[in-house]
Amino acid sequence: MLINDSLKEYIEKVASASPTPGGGSVSAAAASLGVALSTMVYNLTIGRKFYEEYTDDIKEEIQQGLSICNRLLTEYVKLIDEDTVAYDEVMKALKMPKDTEENRKIRNEALQKAYINAMNVPLKLARLCGEAFTPTMLIAEYGNPNAISDAAVGAILLYAAIEGAVLNVKVNLPYIKDKELAEKARIECDEILNKYKEVRDEVVNKVLNKISV
Repeated sequence: MLINDSLKEYIEKVASASPTPGGGSVSAAAASLGVALSTMVYNLTIGRKFYEEYTDDIKEEIQQGLSICNRLLTEYVKLIDEDTVAYDEVMKALKMPKDTEENRKIRNEALQKAYINAMNVPLKLARLCGEAFTPTMLIAEYGNPNAISDAAVGAILLYAAIEGAVLNVKVNLPYIKDKELAEKARIECDEILNKYKEVRDEVVNKVLNKISV
């Protein structure tokens, strides 16, 4: 599994002549790093002297935000491998025999299943990346002043992961015969892109305003 590689090994695999791991897997890795940065800011905030001065309600929000980040980090890491598996299934289906009518039918069914899964995996990533912006925004507001720039970098990486995920959704759409399903995915992707671009900018601007002198 890719997640068991060292960072150096993973990067070398990305750089190799093998088509996997590719952009979808790397997008999941970017999301993992993005939410990991926000998680770090949470961990550099909770228990500090200034944190104890917050109201109980704010402390509860921060604890909940950390819990969300931890959950999402686990999900993103899984998708590093899931995207690669999905692509490999498409390649496997493409190599199936098509010498008879029956074999062509079996191959086409396998291909459709594989293409839909190859669309759904990055779509899942795009959706999950959206969930990370609320806790990232929260810790950009209340986090350790010495570390909130890392939350802004996290937001940038999360949106980059969305862009990569959406691209990997759209590259599969022309091959999906269920055009209603494909169009629904395309519309959702555009909505996610538009919505979270504004949120990313809001997080970054919030941090810039706090650190500006």
